[in-house]
Amino acid sequence: MTFRSFFGALCAVFIAASAHAQAPQLVTEEMMVKSPDPGIEIYVRNKRPSNMTAFRPERTVLFVHGATYPAHAAFDLKLGGESWMDYIAARGYDVYLLDLPGYGKSTRPKQMAEPAENNPPLTRGDTAVRNIGAVVDHILARRNIPRLNLLGWSWGTTLMATYTTQNPAKVERLALYAPVWIRPARSAPIAR
Repeated sequence: MTFRSFFGALCAVFIAASAHAQAPQLVTEEMMVKSPDPGIEIYVRNKRPSNMTAFRPERTVLFVHGATYPAHAAFDLKLGGESWMDYIAARGYDVYLLDLPGYGKSTRPKQMAEPAENNPPLTRGDTAVRNIGAVVDHILARRNIPRLNLLGWSWGTTLMATYTTQNPAKVERLALYAPVWIRPARSAPIAR
């Protein structure tokens, strides 16, 4: 190794360490928000820089998960030492996620203790959108802001798009990540 390449590598290590040392300290809060559905509470996690004292719509984000994994396992899973939620919060955002009812740390509807064949699907689109609305209203009141950014993943894209069309005045921006894609059924080939 030449002196120049050694010096370059050493500088890169110091720059990376300096950037990491300058990363803001994050505050994490967890809360339960009352659902519009009786007996249900929605799990919400918030991360933001510890020195953040002013809250703005363009710097407030709510993540909503898809049909497979709860939000806290999808957006706050540390890969390489940092989660997606951490990454955004460290850049000056007030970041929230929620677990829809029946997912993750939110209340499990009583029907989940019964055989699946005894009940229709529990968290349907309209139920999920209603619960997202309760969390959005909670965040807006908590931060005294009129709007926020929404980010939906997979099934969450359908939910967030639906919520946005019903409540456009409460949405600053909408981001849809890995949207649900339904292809039209193919017809049978024509015999010749």
